[in-house]
Amino acid sequence: MKTTLFKSIVKKGNNKGVGFISIPLEKRNMFSLNNQLKIIVNSKIKFYSKIKFYGTIGFYVPYKIMNKYKLLGSRVDVEVAKIDGFHTTIGNDGRIYVPQNIAEKFSLKKNDVVEIESCIEDEKNTSYCLIHFRERNSKKEYMSIFNSKKAKKEGIFRLNRKLSKNLDSHETTRHLFQNFNSAKIANEKIIIYYGNCMPIIINPKIDISEIAYYLGCYFADGTKKGNYWGITASTFEQAVFYINMHKKIIMDPKVVPLISFTDIRKAKEDMLKKELANKWWNKTGILVKERRVRIIKSDKKYSPKTNLFGSLIINELRMLTQIYYNRLLGFLLEKIKKENNRNLSIEFICGVLEGDGSVNSKKRGHVMIASNYEELKILEQIIRATGFKYQIYMESKNGGYLRIGSLEIINNISILKDKLFKYYPKRRRILKERLAQTGCARFLLGKSKKTSNWLIGQLNNYGILDGNGNLTKKGREIRRDLKGFLAIE
Repeated sequence: MKTTLFKSIVKKGNNKGVGFISIPLEKRNMFSLNNQLKIIVNSKIKFYSKIKFYGTIGFYVPYKIMNKYKLLGSRVDVEVAKIDGFHTTIGNDGRIYVPQNIAEKFSLKKNDVVEIESCIEDEKNTSYCLIHFRERNSKKEYMSIFNSKKAKKEGIFRLNRKLSKNLDSHETTRHLFQNFNSAKIANEKIIIYYGNCMPIIINPKIDISEIAYYLGCYFADGTKKGNYWGITASTFEQAVFYINMHKKIIMDPKVVPLISFTDIRKAKEDMLKKELANKWWNKTGILVKERRVRIIKSDKKYSPKTNLFGSLIINELRMLTQIYYNRLLGFLLEKIKKENNRNLSIEFICGVLEGDGSVNSKKRGHVMIASNYEELKILEQIIRATGFKYQIYMESKNGGYLRIGSLEIINNISILKDKLFKYYPKRRRILKERLAQTGCARFLLGKSKKTSNWLIGQLNNYGILDGNGNLTKKGREIRRDLKGFLAIE
């Protein structure tokens, strides 16, 4: 910053104790009204002000400084430097006020989004802020909630640009951004605001087909109500997949992970927390602080359903993240129903199985999704588009399960072989073991020469056999893919 030096006398600025320093006539052409200034008086008194007209050109001296240093009437040495931006103090609620001349320069209006560069305690950051506007006593005020965590701190702020609200007409974008205040940060980044929620930055270019499987996982294991977002991973593979997909959707993720573990060994808690945090870090690269490892003591015996290293709960304490996920989910479900979209419905159902599915315990190779009545109604609407045969069984008024039989899985193995439990190795292995023992699999793979007339009839109906006991082209493809799926990986 270029510094201008001069001497002047501190005069009375108003009746409230504020002072005023005039700029010498020969130096006034170096400044314009409302220029923001950094000022040093007598080499030690530092403060910020701006150029004003008070009978002459100069700047005001704050009351606290006038009172502390008894400056009224004093002849002082002054150093003045114009700053790039404006100086202000952050309010208790994180609010900052944008000077009117700057607001008018950028033609700011209510709900505009701006990029602001800040320097607070020598720490530089770039933030995006929503502009609020009010007019009282004929005075216009432009303000923004900047950062409540930095309340009462001073800083220099520079408004770099007003962000464009001209979003593209992509189908997903049009549907999802209704009632949001949104603005484009870059080609693949949009910031959205909603009510009093903290804003989020999202990727508007992501195609719904890329996230259909993941949204199925979210439908099964996600937090869809309340005031925050979350999803639970039962395996290391799921955790890596979930976190990577989340980062593709939310461009400024603020993930707070925790581990939930049921302890039946009565291990020493401190050591157990450290062991679990290290295990998840080594396997996933996700850092969980030991204080965020939740140990649940239990007297139950070991169960095959027990997760040896617990579950990883991935949270974001921003309600707008959940709102946006639910909009994505709603958009996907409506698209499947409206278009009867088979590919999307298969991806979604397989994602639900990933998060909330299980393999039939009777060694028949069936897969099931247990859920409540409302979600089973949704799943039934969606699974119809897959063309899969299925059954729904209600075990109570509010709970039951959807089942896809082993024969249906085998008939669609060419589609399902790379989708079923792909991030849950234990369940995938169990499915392979049980599917391999079914009469259908053994017959198709030549391990059983004979089978029931009922199964022969079913294979004929599916077009796997030609009616004369021979495999059709489809049958040969199924045999190949089934053999590949059941092979030990």
